[in-house]
Amino acid sequence: MANTISDFKNGFNGGTRVNRFVVFPQWPAGLAPPQTDSSFKIISASLPAVTVNTISVPYRGRLVNFAGDRQYSPWTVGVYDDNNTQNLWRAFQTWKERLDGHWNHKVYNNDFAYRFLQTTWRIQQLDVNNNQVLRQIYLYKCWPSVIGEIGLNMGENNFVSFSVSLTFDHIKIDGMA
Repeated sequence: MANTISDFKNGFNGGTRVNRFVVFPQWPAGLAPPQTDSSFKIISASLPAVTVNTISVPYRGRLVNFAGDRQYSPWTVGVYDDNNTQNLWRAFQTWKERLDGHWNHKVYNNDFAYRFLQTTWRIQQLDVNNNQVLRQIYLYKCWPSVIGEIGLNMGENNFVSFSVSLTFDHIKIDGMA
């Protein structure tokens, strides 16, 4: 127990910061943007939400609660638009097109190619000095379910960004069984 402010500060170890993270995207074969540093163009992300639903069972006039199915919410990242012909926005749009063709409503190549269009993405949360990985999370069978809008506004002079929501099947957190 901290008795003084010095005890508290010494026991705090700097805390974690929201801006100390790296995302390592894995693109489907043939879809990666030409630059391999696309993780640096991700400006915001979060650790994905995981919910365990409740199953309520009536027992002797009361409800008894049990753990139900695990549910993963889509994972949203913010991305800078990198103004070139092979940019990230175009790569995400192409990936989505291959999953479900806009005009023909078919998976690229054949229906069994779908599994090659789902990839694994990795998120690392870093310590305050970017020296140590505090958490490492793998998202398996990721694919873009929503590619956000790009706002255009003559009165703004900020960098253009957009969001991408990735749906995934399951998660692995390093260090957990």
